[in-house]
Amino acid sequence: MRKALLSSALLFLACSFTFSQANAGQQETTAAPGATPAAHDPAQPQNQMPPDTKAPAPTATSPGPSQTSPAPSATAAHYISGGTTIRANLDTPLSTRTSKIGDRFTATVTAPIQDSAGNIIIPIGSKVNGQITEPSDERLASAIKGMGHLNLRFTNIQLANGADIPINATLLSVHRAQPMRASPDGASQTASTAIGANTALSRAFGPPIKGVAVGNLSGGGYVLSTSGKQVDLPADCGLRLRVDRDTPLP
Repeated sequence: MRKALLSSALLFLACSFTFSQANAGQQETTAAPGATPAAHDPAQPQNQMPPDTKAPAPTATSPGPSQTSPAPSATAAHYISGGTTIRANLDTPLSTRTSKIGDRFTATVTAPIQDSAGNIIIPIGSKVNGQITEPSDERLASAIKGMGHLNLRFTNIQLANGADIPINATLLSVHRAQPMRASPDGASQTASTAIGANTALSRAFGPPIKGVAVGNLSGGGYVLSTSGKQVDLPADCGLRLRVDRDTPLP
């Protein structure tokens, strides 16, 4: 009996030792709470984000100075466009009674001329220079022979700074001088607004001069009497011209 009890005790002790050894081996292979995880090997790339980490949202970056190109700036053309109207008042009278072939005359620009951008390129006060000539067309000269006429040719515009602009302009019409009137504040104003006028010094044209007809010629024109043999253009009468072609500015 005693031998049987001893055998049972030895068997229990052996089983307990085996269980404790197995439990100790399991504890050695399980990481303890709070233990620091092994460092990532820098030689191995991290191909995947941790499951609890979100990838950062992409941010828009503004282009640097080298990535942007300035917009081209529009510049107005540096010339008087063909077809531009010039309004000028005659400075001295012209008459078939006193004027001779070769006589020169001037007229003062009374409305500013602007380019396509609105910049004034021919200001008020500029001078239009011209000359009394004979018609170059023989048929025209024969047709108006014996009739009172003045043949005008326009040569250039002189700016206030002394610069000369050669022009080729056609005479379109001649007008009576438009009287200026005083505004309530004492400043001189026109009776009506002239084309392109932007100052009180602008002058408007009166009605066309009666008793004359205007012939349009490239580079000038002629004023023909329809009521007699004399043509009289008073000082300050209006001349309306058209620039025949694009004219470069100095």
